[in-house]
Amino acid sequence: MNPRPRKLPMLKPQRLISDPPSYYHGVDLAERVVCRNVLLFERLNKSTLQQKHLANRMHHRYVLIRVQETSGVVSVDGKGLKLGVGDCLLIAPYQFHSYVDVEQDDLRWTFITFEVIQGQQWLQGMGHKVLKLDSTARAYWDEIVAFWISGKDFIRSQVLPSLDRLLMHLRLNVINMDAVPSVAPPLAGQHEWITRVEGLIIQSIGEGWNLAEVARRAKISERHLRTRFEAAMGISLREYRTNYQLHRAISLMRDAQLSLSDVAELCGFNSLSSFSRFVRHQTELSPRELRKSLGRV
Repeated sequence: MNPRPRKLPMLKPQRLISDPPSYYHGVDLAERVVCRNVLLFERLNKSTLQQKHLANRMHHRYVLIRVQETSGVVSVDGKGLKLGVGDCLLIAPYQFHSYVDVEQDDLRWTFITFEVIQGQQWLQGMGHKVLKLDSTARAYWDEIVAFWISGKDFIRSQVLPSLDRLLMHLRLNVINMDAVPSVAPPLAGQHEWITRVEGLIIQSIGEGWNLAEVARRAKISERHLRTRFEAAMGISLREYRTNYQLHRAISLMRDAQLSLSDVAELCGFNSLSSFSRFVRHQTELSPRELRKSLGRV
């Protein structure tokens, strides 16, 4: 015998939403974040994490990283940011970044890469910050992943509004976080050393130092510096410096007010001809052709 259904208690109707003052003017947000061309993928070990990053040096897309398993440090423009499990980080287009001292070989880091049609200004101020996901942000993230793993293009297309909402929510969290003064704990040990060396390498570009001078200021022999840096980063000092110069050149080329000679000087080259050879070697394009490909004439 089937049990009798429970009788639900009668609820008094409550007016939760009041009438608007105007039926023609509602809530709007001009230039809100609107994304397109979204991709999701994961990295499961250190070698693929670094390899994929280096293979995509001319990074014209935003990258949102979430650490699912195994903490690590991401260096953004020479600033080391420690990401624990559950933390996120937003990388802007052409922003130089590398992966430092991931705690173990097995990991699970999820990447959402995308382009932004409008609302780039809303994403400013989110870089160089470790983003924490509250319950709302986690719900948006889970929704995006569920849509994506469906494998069906029509369902996958629903990641677009979900990602827009996630980014806007994270931005509001950053605004609230900035309103509360805080002091980030300093990186220790290997993290601190790598960050200091990265800063010296970046400074060497503007100051014209060679690697021997970088080693002297790091208070270590040049040979030991090269060996220790490559062991921690997975790339050589020279490759790191080249990657940074290329990222900086691309970023500066997007500023129409700067001449190519200005860009060359700011990237540490003493002549436009040497800068041109560098750019052509790295991209198979001349500086002028590269600038045109970035939407600048």
